[in-house]
Order: sequence, then C-alpha cells, then structure tokens
Amino acid sequence: MDTFKDDTMETNEENNLSDLSTNSVFRTLSILESLSYHKGLTLEELVPIVGLSRPTLFRFLSILQRMEYVEKDINNRYRLTPKIFKVASRSIDDVELSRISRPFIEDLSFDTGETTIVTIRDNNEQIHLQKVESRYTARFYERIGKRTPLYCTASGKVLLAGMDEDQLSQYLATEKLIPYTINTVTDPATLRQQISKTREDGYNEVISEYEQDIHTLACPIYEHDGSIIAAVSINWPSFRETPGKRDICLEKLQKVALQISHIMGYSD
Repeated sequence: MDTFKDDTMETNEENNLSDLSTNSVFRTLSILESLSYHKGLTLEELVPIVGLSRPTLFRFLSILQRMEYVEKDINNRYRLTPKIFKVASRSIDDVELSRISRPFIEDLSFDTGETTIVTIRDNNEQIHLQKVESRYTARFYERIGKRTPLYCTASGKVLLAGMDEDQLSQYLATEKLIPYTINTVTDPATLRQQISKTREDGYNEVISEYEQDIHTLACPIYEHDGSIIAAVSINWPSFRETPGKRDICLEKLQKVALQISHIMGYSD
C-alpha cells in the first residue's frame, strides 16, 4: 500500500511538472539565468523577463539574497554574487578530476586486480566520484554516486585529514559514530589520533571497519595549494590477502595518487 501511494505521488508530481511556469525550481533558475545575462537589473526590469508578478519575484529574490546567491546594490539593482560561480567551479573541478583520474585508476586496478575508487567529500559524507571494478568474480562492489561515512572508511579518514582543526572538531562534535562492525572506531579521541597519523603517514588503512572482511588503503589527492581535494583507494576482500600484497598495493597507490595530484596542479 505504501509503495502504491509513493508511485502515485511521483506520477502526480510528474504531471505537475508539465506546467513549468508554476514550478518553483523553474522560476528560481529562470531568475538566476536572467541575471547571468545582465550586470544588474531592477525589480521592474526583471518582471517582464521572467514573467512573474512583482510580489512573487520579490519573494524569490529575497530568498536568493538570504542564501547569498543574489545581492542588491545601492541603486536597487540585483546581480549574481560570486557564490554561484564558486558552486559551479566545484562541479567543474569534480568533472575534471573524474576525467583525469579514470585512466590512472584503471591501470591501478589492472595491475593489482582489485577495485579502485576516487572519492570526494560532501559535508559529513563522501561520494564515489569514479571507480573501476576488480577483475575477480568475488570483489568489493561499489557504484559511482554512492555516499558512505567518513569516520570508518580509509578514504573518508584521508578526507578528514584534509580538514583544519576547527572543521575536524566541529565534525567530531556533531557526527554520530555508529558501529558498522566490531572494528569500527567510535571514540572521537581515538579517531582524532588516527587522523593525525594519516596526516603524518600520507595514507590510511582500514580493515573491516565499514564492511566486514574488506581491506582498504587510501591516499590523498592534492590540488595546487596543497589542500586535499579527494582520496583514491584500493579495496579487496580479506580472503585474497597474500604475503606482501598490502605493501605492493600501497606503493602503487601512492604513485597513482601523486600522479593525479600533479595533473591537478600540485607540486611536492
């Protein structure tokens, strides 16, 4: 019954989208696009362009001002703020990183036979930006776009290492450290020590913290100013552990992480 209701609601929503002129998202984007073509517009000048009434347009602009995407000057002219360009540039950087990293993690996966993943941080989670699956039937399977925690994954701890102390303290004060396995670190003090060690070592290693019997190594990807913008990891099931495998994988991973970082503008 619940599924039926959800499907019905989605169908109704799709029907409502047929009249985009009444859709809030459409209206918001129309305002932003209109402002992008001009250096500044008054409320009266913008009304005929976007096709909204003066009160409705004013309400939308007020919200966009509050969110700091739009500003109004002393002549009551509205214009876009740098915030929208920062948001756009982050998306461009992510697309570029995905494109650049792909051949390197393909080679890494081919050399080791294991799953390789590039992740980026999104607030208190990480997102899989790019990945190459292991050639083995029994493998660590992941999908692009998947969100996972930071505190119990090797790549997540690398991304946490990229935070400054204020950001890390805020994260530890607000994030609930849920135990996914018996090995998950749930003590903030211990986690902070691990983050500090990750900064010193330049990599992180996790075994069975987020998923049981999965061994993961992760290294940071840096941009031109030395800040950590992403993490690249190699992942394999513990039953495929062999003498020396960990050290071989780490050496190859560190090389790949540095190669990607150099292309992203980093100079060590």
